[in-house]
Parts: sequence; structure tokens; C-alpha cells
Amino acid sequence: MKTLLIFFLLVTSCKAEPHLPPGTKALPSAAEKGRGPLALVNLNHHVLGHARVFGGNEPDLFVAGYGGPQAVHLFKWVDTAANGAPVFAEPVVVKCAFKDKGCVFQTKDGTITGLWISKEELVTTEFDREKLEFRETKREKLPKVVKSPSSLGVLVNGDGYDLAFEISNGAKGTEGSPNTEEWRPFNSSGIAVGELRYRYLIGWPAKGEVRQITKTRNEVFFSMHGITGMDLGAGHERDLITGSRQGNLVFYHNKASSGFDLETKRLVAGEDGNALRHPSINPSVAAYPGGLIACGEGSLYFYRFTGKWAKTCAPVFAEPVSVLQEHADLYAGTLPSPTTVDWNGDGVLDILAGNSEGFVLFFENIGSNDEPKFLPATRVQAGGREIQVQAGYSGSLQGLQEARWGYLSPNAIDWNDDGTLDLITGDITGNYLIYLNRGTKTQPKLDAAHPLYCDGIDLHGMWRCRPAVAKIGERMALVIVDGDDHFHLYWRIDDYNVEDGGKLKLDDGKLIGTSGGVGGMSGRCKLDFFDWNQDGHLDFVIGTGRVVSIPDRETGLPMPTIGKKTLGTPLLMLNKGDNTFARPVPFRDVEGNLIQPGGAHETGAVGTMLGKYGPNLLICNEAGRMFLLPGKELKTTP
Repeated sequence: MKTLLIFFLLVTSCKAEPHLPPGTKALPSAAEKGRGPLALVNLNHHVLGHARVFGGNEPDLFVAGYGGPQAVHLFKWVDTAANGAPVFAEPVVVKCAFKDKGCVFQTKDGTITGLWISKEELVTTEFDREKLEFRETKREKLPKVVKSPSSLGVLVNGDGYDLAFEISNGAKGTEGSPNTEEWRPFNSSGIAVGELRYRYLIGWPAKGEVRQITKTRNEVFFSMHGITGMDLGAGHERDLITGSRQGNLVFYHNKASSGFDLETKRLVAGEDGNALRHPSINPSVAAYPGGLIACGEGSLYFYRFTGKWAKTCAPVFAEPVSVLQEHADLYAGTLPSPTTVDWNGDGVLDILAGNSEGFVLFFENIGSNDEPKFLPATRVQAGGREIQVQAGYSGSLQGLQEARWGYLSPNAIDWNDDGTLDLITGDITGNYLIYLNRGTKTQPKLDAAHPLYCDGIDLHGMWRCRPAVAKIGERMALVIVDGDDHFHLYWRIDDYNVEDGGKLKLDDGKLIGTSGGVGGMSGRCKLDFFDWNQDGHLDFVIGTGRVVSIPDRETGLPMPTIGKKTLGTPLLMLNKGDNTFARPVPFRDVEGNLIQPGGAHETGAVGTMLGKYGPNLLICNEAGRMFLLPGKELKTTP
């Protein structure tokens, strides 16, 4: 009865809110003026528009975030970087009754207007500069043909403004839930099932009829995530560009001086003449002087318009560069999974991190191990190209619509004992890849990815997991979450092959499971070998998502013991000395509160000797912030 009561209290008292020890701050950028990529504490961003609020040389920026705390933010322009990227001050939250599905623009008289979709209504607001507030001035019913719009764009003209709305073509995707055993997003031939969902545009001009303005109803797959009017020079003063789920930027030449007369869609081109593809999924777009700003999952990017046109008659933009913010947190992308190693051989620990965008990021430590200072990330390359692993057509068990996610989780170790650090990664596909380092300690140079094999078969396990890797005795050990959902040990044979070392067990002889369910509720477990209690035996520090359930689905952590609606919770499993492990325990602060950095999908966590008086804990939240917690201020008692 006592056990049941404790379980009941744990579940009922759980709150799905992040918790970090008082005074904990995200690791900051150590670049000049603290500059780093602009990103809210959100999974996704939507640039609403720009306006001259503070009287700077360039306009200021309105940005909304979703997937996290929702609010409208205003960024003051402060500078333009050498590469042309705008630089902004830290954001301020503006008062606004709406958080998304909006568009902000400024007319010649200086008025700043915000238009918002509120269910089946269009709401007009005016921005008060002194109070930093959008105040409602008008509300009107949307025309019936404008059914459940997802976003809107504005083209200002002499009569006011013309509106374009993103509308679904009504197709249905795969039926059922990805969290059931019956879920099948692909048929037996490997082809995606369900109708392909597309979006198109309906125009509501200041004068004239409301009507479909694109040539078809199948314009952009899945979603546009935003529409912006663009003045691209003579004859192109009123064109439109949209974003897309898959990262294409879609261009429509508008031949009308008022209203809409759109030509067939074209894909915005890069300087090589090929269509640009945004670095991450779901970019929305907004015009900005000199080009446009696009953002989706991940930080904001600036695309400079070159003034040229491709053979396809699409506008040509330069490769994107990060929009910057002063006094920024280090940003590791969404759902980051970190590790700490001396990547550049200068004697201090750096940070490597993978993320949902599929990149591996290197944060150089220009300080010391005791007092680390990190520069903003650069992307790690392999085979002469930036590493970016993504699901592609069939790599996600949740279907085609997740083609642009990667959920890359790297670990670094000298796998082949040649004195340089190699990378081993897990990702969205459940595959494990190795990147061998052919460079030096101070100048890493990675080969292109190569599969790891066991018995001649690609090593494969649960999706979105990070492998633990360490030298144990004279042998190199690798632990993954296998296809049976258990911790599984493998031993290195050679550069590309491992042999089965058996499933790992608890000290009571039971196997160690990880998932709270099947399909989308599986995997998401980030394993790390680390001697947390400094007894000479390698323990597991584990990053989890809400649906992780270690060691079983009945009594596991964080689900269901902490709660079914809790957050990702870093866990510790102590090695009992014979390579069996104690049941997991969460990390707590000195007051006994659970350490939960924020986010339900998954949370990266590793033990580290970064910071004074280690061992310490490096953890991430979903929104790309990293936190270094002193181990002496953490409790790991059951």
C-alpha cells in the first residue's frame, strides 16, 4: 500500500513544466558582444514582419514562437554583420491577443498594422509604440471561400492592401495513430499511403472578387508556413514568396499592379541556378530589406537577393546566413544531443552536439575546463561536406511528412585507436554510422559516413537514440537500444564491424527496456558512458523523452512513474561493478526537485568534467539551450 501511495503522489504531483536549479542560466555565446544565431526558446519560429519602431537605419523585427511559450517578440535592429546578416538586440515581448497566424507591415504614413486570423475572422490591430501593444481596431468575417486558412500575406497598394491566404486542398494523410502497432505509413511496396496533402492560395483583393489565385490546388506539399510580398525590382514590385514543409522557397510572379495575376510557381534559386532548400523543416518567410528572412524549426536565416534571375525565371538568392542577436545564448538547434570532447586538440573540452535538423555542431571552448567559454557553433564536415542526416522519403517510422528531420545524436571516441577522435551516430532511421577521422588531433578531417555492421547486417535499433561508446579493458564497447527495445552491448571487431556482446541487465537479472510504447512512443533514448560516482566503473547518464520508460513500461522512468504528461528527464544508472546496473534514478536539485530542462520529445544529457569540481552534468532543452549543472549540487538517491 505504501508503494502504491508513493507512486500515486509522484504521478499526481507531476507538472509538465521545466525545472532547473535556481540561478541556472543557459551557456552564453562568448563571441564579440555575445553575438549568436537568433532563436527564441521555441521549437519553431514565424517571422510576422518588420517595421521601423525604434528609428534605426534598418527596420526592427516581429517574431512569434510556437512549440514552447507562445508570445509575439520585437527585436530591435542594431547592426549589419560583415556577411550581410542583420543583427538585433535581445527581444522584448509585446502585448498581443494573438500569437500566430498573423502578418505585420508598415504603411507609408508610419502606421504599423498587424493582421491576424482568428478562427473564421480577420482581426485588424494597430501597434502602439509607447505601450508596445497591438490594439484591435476591426474584426470581420472571412469570406466563405477562405476556409480555415493557415497563414496570410499582404501586398500594400494605393487602395489599401490585398490579402493572400494559404488554404488546404482537403486531402487526408495516413489514417490512424503512429503510436499503435497497426500504424503503416508505407505499404508493402515501400510507397507512402494516404493522400498527399497540398496547399494553395486564395486572394482577397482590396477591389474585386475573392478567388483562387494559384494555377492549381496542389501547389506546395503539406504546408507553406507563411506568405510574404516581395519588391524585387522593376516589373516585380508585387511578387509573392511562400515557405514550405520540405524547405523549398516558392516564388509567384504577380503581373497585376493591384490585386493578383499570378504566374505558375517557380522555386527560388541559388547562385548555381538550382533551387534553394532551407537548412531545416517548415520555413516560413518574411521580406526584409535586401532579401528575406526564413525560419522554421531552428534559428532565423537571412537570404540576400542578388538582383539576378535564373533561367527558370526565378529570383536568385545567396546562400542563407544566420540572423544574429547580441547577448545570445549558445544555440544548438532543436532537440540537441551533446557530448564533450577535446575536438581540436588544444587541451580543453569542447562541445559537439547533434540536433533534429540533422547537423553535428562544434562549439569551441576558448576558455578552460574549469571556466569554459564557447563560441557559437560551426557545422562539422565529413567527406568534404557538412554532415546532415535526414529521414528522406521512407526513413521516419511516422511517415513521409517527416522527411526533413534527422534527430542526429553523435558520440566521439578514438574508435580505431589511431590517436584521433571519430564520430559514431544514431538518428531518425535507427541506423548507426561511423565517421572515421583521417586528420590530426588539432585538425580533424572526417571520412564520409559508413555503416556499422554486425554479422554482415547494418547495425539497427530503435529510432532517435544515441549510442554509448567507451573502451572497457582492452576492447572498444558500443551500447545501443536494440530492435527488441533493450540495452545491447557490441564489441568492436574492426573499423566497420562489431560482434554481439549480449543484452545488458539490471542487478536483479532483468533486461533493460526503454520505450513507453510502440511506433512514435519508442526510442528517443540518449545513452552516455560516464563514471558518475568516480568508482572506476562506467555508469550510464541517459537523456530521455517523455515517452521513455526505463527499465520497463510498468515502473519505468520518466513514464509512467513520474507521469504520462511529464517532460524529458535526465537519468543515472549506476554500474554495480560487474556490468550489471542499478535501476535508474532521476537527477534532483538540493531541494529534491526533479531536473527537467524542458521539452517532451527528448532531452540530451551527458556527464562531463567541464566546470569546476566535476563530475558535472551537461543537459539541453528542446529549444537548443545548454546548461552546465554542478554535480555537487545534484542528488541521485533513489
